[in-house]
Amino acid sequence: MVPPGTLSRFVGVLLDMNGTLMFGGDRFGPEQDYAATYRALGGRRLDAEVVQGAVTACFGTMGVIYGDPARCDSFPRVLDTLRDLPAARNLPETELTLLERLIAEHERGRIPDAYALALKRLAATHRMGLVANILSNKALWLEEFARAGVLDLFAITVFSSDTCSIKPSRKLFDQALAGLDAPRSAVVFVGDSLRCDIGGATAAGLATVWIDRTGRGLQAGDPQPTFVVRDLLEFLDS
Repeated sequence: MVPPGTLSRFVGVLLDMNGTLMFGGDRFGPEQDYAATYRALGGRRLDAEVVQGAVTACFGTMGVIYGDPARCDSFPRVLDTLRDLPAARNLPETELTLLERLIAEHERGRIPDAYALALKRLAATHRMGLVANILSNKALWLEEFARAGVLDLFAITVFSSDTCSIKPSRKLFDQALAGLDAPRSAVVFVGDSLRCDIGGATAAGLATVWIDRTGRGLQAGDPQPTFVVRDLLEFLDS
């Protein structure tokens, strides 16, 4: 629960993206038809099996690295990962670039209208920033933020794929704080991942709000958020 008036205690709000204000992304798995996306993007050269194998291997490889705390400041780019995979190593650079775009298309989600409206209300009273973990180049996400009418609301947007770091690395939080131009003690971070968001933001000296969308509850050994809500809208309504 968040006591009434909590939001007014802060000057700045830093937001996670996936599962916080963007939904329906990360469409990866054996049920996904990557070859259909490849063809929709204009791909013709590669067989469906090659496309399926390369994307599956790339996502699986990056997923293992993503879960390794020792790699939060040495995270690879999609294109570099594809180049190193046996399933894609001998493919032309043009095809690797197309596969990179395919992965981005499956990774990107959508900002619902209700969340876009809430962000506009928040931007009228607070400085706002974004700290997002993504595998792919940020271009498609900037398009989605522009479509939703919220891109210009953010004082700073930090996408992990611009760097070799991913949350919970403190580097990303410090970068966002520098762009937010607000005292650390007056900034709150909101996100749905205990490890990446709450653990990382707490280590960076920030107050935190954990979005417990499924009602899992806190377990022994979990990072401890300052506040717990079921949805971003619940916190913003406080």
